[in-house]
Amino acid sequence: MRTSCISALLRSCSLIICGLLMTPLMLSAQETEPTRWTLRIVTIKPDSAAAFEAALKDVATIQQEAGRLLFHVYERVRGDLDTYTIITQDTAFTDQPPAPLGSELVDRLGHAEDHTTLLSVGFYAALGITGDSLYPPGEYMRVRVRTVSPANADDYFAWHRDQLTPALSEAGMNDLRAGRVMLGGNNNTFFRYTYSDAIDGAVDGLDIPGTVGQREFDRIIAREAELLSNSVDYVLRFREDLSFTSQQ
Repeated sequence: MRTSCISALLRSCSLIICGLLMTPLMLSAQETEPTRWTLRIVTIKPDSAAAFEAALKDVATIQQEAGRLLFHVYERVRGDLDTYTIITQDTAFTDQPPAPLGSELVDRLGHAEDHTTLLSVGFYAALGITGDSLYPPGEYMRVRVRTVSPANADDYFAWHRDQLTPALSEAGMNDLRAGRVMLGGNNNTFFRYTYSDAIDGAVDGLDIPGTVGQREFDRIIAREAELLSNSVDYVLRFREDLSFTSQQ
């Protein structure tokens, strides 16, 4: 779902999502109830970064004062630049009241933004590796976006749960977050996040050759390729100066 104004999304997110809930979403039996997060992927107008970031700081203050769990802002450093990803709780699935931004702040956001994609993503414990904190464990986040056909969705979920996640855990990865688009986009699109202090995505302590074995890991990844219809990777940098985490 795309819109020309981030202000409309910020003011009416709950109404949009509640409306989308009327659209059927087929989930397999193994997909237990996930944790729901909202991802706003915002591309800004040229030379608007300073104004947009100043407005985001005010949004973060309002969200924190309203008792939100977190407000995480990432800036894309590989792929299409001038793009930010904002991760927040999906308030359509919480008991929290709205946190109005005010018309002046809404206008500031709208003047800086070019277009926005709003997604509700369900993150599954079975697909991830639980980290020590909601706070990002590295400055850089590598995002792997994988889309499959409807016929392959259950097989992909099972592959991720039964092969990829155990292999990465054995190799020493201690924080992996993985989910599936629930609303606002293709329901057969999966996200996978890994974290690093290096822009190249190297994860400290990860030892695939000495644990799982490179040949076995290559076999696992080859199975993923058989299931995919589209894939894209991004590298994002966590903007701590624009973000907060209430419970670390």
